Amino acid sequence: MSVPPDQAFLNREPIAGVNFEHDDFVLVLSGMHAGNKGSLVSLLYLAPEPIFVLELESGFDIEIKQSQIAHATS
Repeated sequence: MSVPPDQAFLNREPIAGVNFEHDDFVLVLSGMHAGNKGSLVSLLYLAPEPIFVLELESGFDIEIKQSQIAHATS
């Protein structure tokens, strides 16, 4: 039995087309939160592109597209 994508994400298992894992620390590259950093909490959608819930360092949760983020350094 295969694991649903959202659970696979929480388990830090590879998912085709998803470049990030649960709790990865990322930088927002574009959009109204550009320049902010945070940790990926969950995977909401796979198509048309992966969309995540990102917990910003400020404590706010936002929905963010994979194309809007990159791995960040501390």
